[in-house]
Amino acid sequence: MPSDRSDSPQPRPLRRIFGVSAALLIVVAALVVVVTVPVWTRWLAMRQADIGAISEGQRWLGWSAWFSSGNSTTQLMEAVCFRRLGQMDRWQAALESARTNGADAHRLQQEHALGMIRLGAEAPPEKYWKDPAAAGLRPYDAVEVCVRGHLARNDPVKAQEILDFWAAALPEDAHVAYLEGVYWFNQGDEAKALAKFEDAVTRQPSHELAHTAVARLLEKQDRLAEALTAYVRFASACPHSETAVMEMAGVLRELGWIEEARDVAESFDSSADPSLEFRVEMGSIELELGKYPKALRWFGQASAAQGKKKRDLQRDAATAFALAEEPAIADRLFQQADAAEDAETRASELLAQLAVAPDRSDAADELERLSAAATEAAAQSPSIQAEHSRLAMRDNTKLTAADLYALHCAACHGNDGGGDGRAARHQFPAPRNLRSDDFRLVSTDNANPTMEDLKQVTRRGMPGTSMGAFDQLSENQVQLLAEEVRRLRREGLRDWYLALLRAEEEEIDEEDVREVVDLRSLPGNVLQVPAIGPGDLAAVAGGKTLYLQNGCRPCHGEDGAGGSDVALFDEQGLPDWPRDLVSDPFKGGHEPESIYLRILAGMPGSAHPATKALTEEQYVDLVHYCGSLSRQPKRTRTNHQRFLEATQRALTSAIAEATDENAPGAAPEN
Repeated sequence: MPSDRSDSPQPRPLRRIFGVSAALLIVVAALVVVVTVPVWTRWLAMRQADIGAISEGQRWLGWSAWFSSGNSTTQLMEAVCFRRLGQMDRWQAALESARTNGADAHRLQQEHALGMIRLGAEAPPEKYWKDPAAAGLRPYDAVEVCVRGHLARNDPVKAQEILDFWAAALPEDAHVAYLEGVYWFNQGDEAKALAKFEDAVTRQPSHELAHTAVARLLEKQDRLAEALTAYVRFASACPHSETAVMEMAGVLRELGWIEEARDVAESFDSSADPSLEFRVEMGSIELELGKYPKALRWFGQASAAQGKKKRDLQRDAATAFALAEEPAIADRLFQQADAAEDAETRASELLAQLAVAPDRSDAADELERLSAAATEAAAQSPSIQAEHSRLAMRDNTKLTAADLYALHCAACHGNDGGGDGRAARHQFPAPRNLRSDDFRLVSTDNANPTMEDLKQVTRRGMPGTSMGAFDQLSENQVQLLAEEVRRLRREGLRDWYLALLRAEEEEIDEEDVREVVDLRSLPGNVLQVPAIGPGDLAAVAGGKTLYLQNGCRPCHGEDGAGGSDVALFDEQGLPDWPRDLVSDPFKGGHEPESIYLRILAGMPGSAHPATKALTEEQYVDLVHYCGSLSRQPKRTRTNHQRFLEATQRALTSAIAEATDENAPGAAPEN
């Protein structure tokens, strides 16, 4: 008799049905996920982007692309995000991907039109900003491209009309406040622009473009500490923003915190295909760290840069090549960048002429020739990557003194030693004019360097400047370079004296010329430096008294930290700020004997005088005191920072002097 127990085994056909149903449910669930998740993530992405959190929106689009690879709708939305960020190269690439994958033709055309309007290439239709919904546009997209488009077409009156219209309709809208900031920045009123950008951040803390604008404007005004604070706030509010992290790294680099800048940059991007911004920033960081091959690898990977970004990249790469002892390549890149900038400036002038007189065929023809020449030059010029990959190892042992100078020195000091090398304009202090300038580090009583002085500078470099150490050269190569530097010095002095004689219509006597050149170039008696042992507390205390009594304090500050506002200038009339004895590296080195010479002989050509009135024991005590002030690690600064410090000190002093002169009751000059 069959059992009626409920737990009896089910017939095989029924179990098969249940199994098929379970599998079907899994398939259906998977299909639901595949179909709905991309739609849901795209909705979240656009919602984030619409409040200004564009990077957060891009993160959701990344999930959408993961679930539905090659989806044209996702790619079109990526293009929207890139357009809003102003990354038009990436916008173009995303638009092309969407087109390739069959995006809706109408939406493609519409997005392309928005991009062209933003760039000023097409006139903004009035219907876009007056009734965006009727045009099938999101309000922010319509207002943003129309305002930017009119500004790009030099029509600020129309841009202001649009902003007034939307500010009346949406008085508390963060987007409108941001675009008002864009307008005022375009008009040159940075104070109003900054206030509007800050207002936008207050209204919407996730508004990336407003955060970016605040920080960049502070950076433009050289308020770097405030800019860094703004970028930290930006990164906290928008943790997925590449812009926040990359530009924070840039400000850290400008402040001289190079290692910290690299740590910040590397913490963000570890992908196999880093962005253009990441590559450029990493190249700049490695350049500042003196890692020239690494810098060039990064610069070589940033080939997508266009316009001013490309020219800046070429100049940075040229500087890296120059400092990596590749002056010929550096020269080519500098020439390319300069030619491109000249052509662009001329093209702008021609466009302005055609705007006033459209029938000027000569201007139109020249503009066409410029465009064709630029296209040809871009096609024929080797890329940074190609230049870097073509480098071959050189056998320096066979090079002459002139070869060594051309390889190691000419990019900064110039082909003839005139301090006018292609890289010189990017350096502060400027490279020495070897033909006429006094040499700073000398050990003689007539301020002319010995061969050993020249060799020591070559080996060690000049800390606190752009001149690095050439300690990889052999002793023979260092000797050859020192001889070449002295030859250029003598050649320059000869040219100077001959020009002076000709100007005075004096007879030229070769014996007289040789004597003058010898007098100004050959070293005198070598200054005697005693053996200097460790200093005790009494020596340091005595040195401090001498420091305060012998004119050190007015320039180097009460505590040696260089806090004085005294304006000092070198022999060329350029700002020459006093050394911070606590944090700056000493140009001649930190050895007691080197400090002794800097006190005794001074630094010829600079504002640092020789000190001749002390006894040997007093010199030694002063050496011990200066050495006791020095702390590690030493401060490293960029050329830009050194220039700012020197010029700001000079400006502060000039203002103080003018204030004193104009103060009520100031004594009149006799």
